Amino acid sequence: MPSHPIVQLNRFEFRRIRAGHPWVYERSIASIPDELQDGTLVSVQGPRQEQLGTAIYNASSKIRLRIVDPRIDIALDSAFFAERLSRALEYRRQLLPRRTCFRLISAESDGLSGLIIDCYEAATLFQITSVGIERHKDALISAIHDVLKPAILIERNDVPNRKWEGLTQIRKIHCDGGSSEAELRDYPIQLEGTRYQLNLIEGNKTGLYLDQIDNHQRLRALLAAYPAPRVLDCFSYIGGFSLAAAMADPQAKVIGIDQSAECIDKARHNAALNEVESQTEFIQSNVFEWLRTQSESDSALGSFDCIILDPPSFTKNRHTIDGAIRGYKELHVRALKLLRSGGLLLTYSCSHHISEDLLRSIAFEAALDTHTHLVELESQRQSLDHPVVPHIPESYYLKGFVYRKQ
Repeated sequence: MPSHPIVQLNRFEFRRIRAGHPWVYERSIASIPDELQDGTLVSVQGPRQEQLGTAIYNASSKIRLRIVDPRIDIALDSAFFAERLSRALEYRRQLLPRRTCFRLISAESDGLSGLIIDCYEAATLFQITSVGIERHKDALISAIHDVLKPAILIERNDVPNRKWEGLTQIRKIHCDGGSSEAELRDYPIQLEGTRYQLNLIEGNKTGLYLDQIDNHQRLRALLAAYPAPRVLDCFSYIGGFSLAAAMADPQAKVIGIDQSAECIDKARHNAALNEVESQTEFIQSNVFEWLRTQSESDSALGSFDCIILDPPSFTKNRHTIDGAIRGYKELHVRALKLLRSGGLLLTYSCSHHISEDLLRSIAFEAALDTHTHLVELESQRQSLDHPVVPHIPESYYLKGFVYRKQ
């Protein structure tokens, strides 16, 4: 008999869970012990007492159980975390052997639902969004030190979605490697030939959108066919796509648009680090308003060789998909008016709820509305350090397309 309390599932979504999806919702639970505390490890059984593994229980979350291992009676101690971290590190070293900045743990994709770990050279940042991992945080930190031996370790548990698990926001520097807090706000890294200064203490994600790094490199190759290209980078953040475009051609001219003043300042600084400040212009503005104004100006129509649309997620659930579709549609319509004939449109969605087919249909409906013709050149996805696991559809969240306007 398992030593952990037993939770038995009904037949509802049983096949999905048996196939390896780690999330169990309340509707799938047939029986559960009374007075089970949030964060308790439990053994999960199927409707015929099939052993499905060890999970973390949380009544405060829509996800009642997060299965952490197919074996029963697993302890979330430092040895458990060290094994998961070592396995994830081996995967990254095999596929990205020269990369010193990467996502080490990508939640469910690496078998640790509710945990993100990013590595930026000597610095490691972790983010916990599940109560079970939070309860075993000391063991996790011990494993991080044993496996990664980071000079700098920062806890970035400052994201709003922690409240969905009944958790408070925390930001803590566990070790600073001799760096001051000011230095950690301007932390230098080099990634695929591009220099950045990151704010490891605050800002979106944990400093950089690592999931787009491969697509930044692809943009440089795509622009080789466009001498002295004029490029528009919408939602430019701290300059990832903008820097790639500027570094693709010394005659390139790039405009980056973002609503965040801090991001614009960082983007300008990063452009100077890479000696492309004369080629780049970063504008603090609402992207929708900026595109609307430009697309209604006859002199701006058809003025860009390449436009990148990389917005934040417009929808976190199925109930807001319609509004998200309207937002994506407007972006595409405005962008196509500003794109010259023969130019490139790179468009992305980082929401699991916007599928490849839906994103494709939005782009082609925008083409119909603007009386233009698009040719799909290629599809893109998240970088390899954000693994896509077939039986966990949520792990495939970033998708994109490259179109040529005929």
